[in-house]
Amino acid sequence: MQEQETQSWSGLGVGTDRESFLSKIAQQIPEYDPAAAAEAVVCALTERLPGGIVQALFEQLSPDVRELVSRCQKSRDARPEPLDKEDFYLHVANHLNAEPENVRLVLYCVFAALHEQITEAESEKIASQLPDYVKGTWLDSRRGMERPY
Repeated sequence: MQEQETQSWSGLGVGTDRESFLSKIAQQIPEYDPAAAAEAVVCALTERLPGGIVQALFEQLSPDVRELVSRCQKSRDARPEPLDKEDFYLHVANHLNAEPENVRLVLYCVFAALHEQITEAESEKIASQLPDYVKGTWLDSRRGMERPY
């Protein structure tokens, strides 16, 4: 079966449609439902970010990707939740019914797919708001570093 390239989303971000977004995740972590993985990671990420950053992130997503993670949105003036590393990882693990030791790989793969949806400037704004325990994975996935196992 030949893989089909889709056109880039023409909004503020640089990403593609929902099918391409989910395909990118599924290729990297086939053992998880890509839509569930995206929702688990985006919801955990947005809990940890201020509302204004979350709104800017959502504005860059294509409409169908935005719809996929719409329950993760929050108001522009919402403050970030003070989640420690264990809470953050457990949020994702519980959502996916995954082993906690697999969460970093899931984060990396969904983050990599998100990076294809947003501009580098938006990625840098998000990185500046992340705690160290997740910032490294966010930055590594942006740079295409070797994925964790």
